[in-house]
Parts: sequence; C-alpha cells; structure tokens
Amino acid sequence: MKVAIVHDDLVQFGGAERVLEGICEIYPDAPIYTSVYDPSNEQLRKRFRSKKIITSSLQKIPGWKYLYKPLFFLYPIAFEQFDFTGFDLVISHTTRFAKSVITKPETKHICYCHTPPRFLWNFSGENQYVWLKPLMEYLRRYDRVSANRVDLFLAGSENAKVRIKEIYGMDSKVVYPFIDLTRFAGIETFDGGYFVVISRLNRYKRVDLAVEACLRLEIPLKVIGSGFEEKILKQVQDDVGSNRIEFLGDLSDEMVVKVLAGARALIIPGIEDFGLASLEAQALGKPVIAYREGGALESVIDNKTGIFFSEPTVNSLASSIIRFNDLNHFDKDKCIKNVKRFSKETFIKSFKQTVASLC
Repeated sequence: MKVAIVHDDLVQFGGAERVLEGICEIYPDAPIYTSVYDPSNEQLRKRFRSKKIITSSLQKIPGWKYLYKPLFFLYPIAFEQFDFTGFDLVISHTTRFAKSVITKPETKHICYCHTPPRFLWNFSGENQYVWLKPLMEYLRRYDRVSANRVDLFLAGSENAKVRIKEIYGMDSKVVYPFIDLTRFAGIETFDGGYFVVISRLNRYKRVDLAVEACLRLEIPLKVIGSGFEEKILKQVQDDVGSNRIEFLGDLSDEMVVKVLAGARALIIPGIEDFGLASLEAQALGKPVIAYREGGALESVIDNKTGIFFSEPTVNSLASSIIRFNDLNHFDKDKCIKNVKRFSKETFIKSFKQTVASLC
C-alpha cells in the first residue's frame, strides 16, 4: 500500500509526537503531511529526519511561528488543500483538524483521534475563544462535517471513544498509545523527597493546582515542560517568597527519566486525554496522584499504582498529597506490571490488525 500520514502540526515534541513516531515506524516510507513544521526544534529534527515532511500554505506566512495558534481557523482550509491522489491509505493523527483532509473514494481514511478539538468542545473548561462565538459555532459545525470524511476512527483511549461518539455520533476502536519500555529498563530509583509534574504549561493542564498545593504544603515540586503559563506560574511562587518549585523547562528523554527516578510521585493535575507521563512514572515504579477524570482513570489503578483527587481545586489536591504521604504503601512492582499493557509491541500489533481489517 501507498500510505500518507497527516499530523496537526510539528512545532513541539510531546506525547502526540511520540505516538506519531510509532505510526511512522509501522509505515517508514509514508510521508508526513502537516500544517506547519519547525525544523529548528532539535527533538523534531532528530526524530523525523528520515521522513519526507510536506507542509501546508500556512508555512509560507511570514512570522508563522508567532501566528500559527491565532490562525487556528485557517487550519481546516490548509488541510483540505493537500492532494492524496495515488495513495491507498491516509492516516490522520489528530487532536484538532488533521482529519479535515479530503480523499478520493478509492483511498481509505483512518483517523487516530486522541480527542476532538478541546478548544471547540470545551473539554477541561478550555474556552479561551469564547469571545469568538459565531466563528466557534461555525467551526463546530465544520468539525462534525469533516468527521464524516473518515472511514474508520481509532480512539487513543476509552475517554476519547466516548467523546468521538458524543460529538460525531461515530463508533471507534480503542488502540492505546504506548511508551518505549526500554527507556526505563535498569534505571536505579530512589526517593528524593520531591514530586514531579510533566506537562505543557497550558491553562487546561491545571499545573497551577500542583504549584499552589505544593507551596501550601511546603513540599518540593519539579515542573518539567514549557508553555504560555510559565511566567504566571513562576509569579505565583515569587508572590509567596518560596523556592520550593523548580521549573526545569523542556528536558531530554534521558533527563526526564533521571528526574522521575528520584520522585516520590508524579502529579497529574488536569484532565488528560490519556496521559503518557503517567505510564512513564509507573514504568519506574513511581505512583501517580491524578485528577479523577479523563484518561488517567485508564492508566492508574486506584490505591495500587496511585490515588485520585476528586475536585479540580487546590484543597482537593493538597488533601490527596497528604493522604498519599500517610499511606506510603505503593508497590513498585505493581506499577511496572501495570505499564506492560502499554508496550510499543502491543500498539504496533493492534494498529496493524485494525488497518488490515479495513484494507
């Protein structure tokens, strides 16, 4: 088969891009079509250096690096302009508009969807574009229409499967994302007394809850990741005159593993579509403290590989951290065993079988 892969954008390297790597491993000759690509990002350049990357007309806009988010309403048009003549299969990989591509009847279209667009459907309370109500209503209608161009939906979690059914009225098959377990083999772990958050620092990730809870409890927290909320979060710490929160920025895979190896636990303060960071922590035998919604419910076993807090508030998270410290009974081996369900081998096998059933 001649296969094309479509991805929302290649600007940051995160969980979605790790899954994209896995899809590229299955189809090494498939080009990647994407809205914009930032070759100055070392992680992206290194990991996708062997791939042919085809960008949309948005790449030609002067200063697109600063405009690609405000120009979100142009993405559907950008993806519709790609020509997939001659391809047998198109695989769109998306949380936004990559599924908007138009294919001919003889070309099958599989969409691996981690979630319908959060900013359109207000998942996690992410409604930063509420002031553009007419445009958002139009984009919601468009999003539903474009979903009908897909021959088969794959959902990245049961959480995503429910959203796909509710928003698009379409069934989907769950194919869980994966982590590369070899990254964590043979790593010596210890209790360094600190907690960790691994996240893009965007508002809907609710990293502010973890920062404020740890400041209140006077316990150390290391924050891995970057984003628009970074300055705000640092100011929260400055306002109380503390230095217990350490903002580490974006780290290499090796450094992430080293930081996790000494953590007491990983904190997931927001609603995750699935959450690969949860698996990374458990692969090192580290438990997870997570908000009781979204994909964390599928990756964390309550009171065995972690605990949940029930309300998106500082009080609720702080209470769970106190309870976690009091319990102190989490079994490293149970965490590691749980993660083995999400191996790359399982992902590749499941993905291939699903494609074979359609093609």
